[in-house]
Amino acid sequence: MTFLHVMLKNSNDDLIELPLAKQVNINGKRHYETPSGTFVSITTLLSSKTPEGIDDWRKAVGDDVADYVMRTAASRGSKVHEIIEHFLSNIQLENLTQNYGVLPAGLFNLMKPSLQRINNIHAIETAVFSERLMVAGRVDCIAEFDGKLSTIDFKTASKLRDEINENYLLQATFYSLAWKELTGETVEQIVIITSTEDGQHYVHIDDPSKYVEKLENVIKEHQNSTS
Repeated sequence: MTFLHVMLKNSNDDLIELPLAKQVNINGKRHYETPSGTFVSITTLLSSKTPEGIDDWRKAVGDDVADYVMRTAASRGSKVHEIIEHFLSNIQLENLTQNYGVLPAGLFNLMKPSLQRINNIHAIETAVFSERLMVAGRVDCIAEFDGKLSTIDFKTASKLRDEINENYLLQATFYSLAWKELTGETVEQIVIITSTEDGQHYVHIDDPSKYVEKLENVIKEHQNSTS
């Protein structure tokens, strides 16, 4: 299929150009320089909120093993994201296994049926920020999913968890709020598409309004701890 890409327009039918946000590192942590100031990345902010069980796992396997697993997971995720970006941009994909490896190619193929539920794409791999929250980040995709405007996040994992990582929901909620602030468009839902090394594929659909208060509290705690 060919994906449609939507030009952003305001109520007067004028084109909307998103303000530029440039990624920078400050003291080893990701930030974004924006027209409204330099803001911490949402992924950096949420990394201080360690998901339940991660600390116990790290202690059990040791730092060397844990660091290796994390590096491998990051590489796997980056490759899958690049494939998805090309796919949604209508770039012909060739020799996936040769160019990206067996695992990323397989994880993408698991996701493909869900990716075909996406259309009317507003943004892919786009930096966004909130002046109100003083946070920024790079959203995977803003598009319609099953006909509803959605913040869509693509995740890979070794296996599915019993419950979705709350940080994923907070991150996607932030992107939804930032998008509304920058464009005036209301995101109706957040969609987390996950494929795993053991051959599983799952789509989690949720309402971002459920997580706004928690997100704001997490941001406030971070800002208080760094002030």
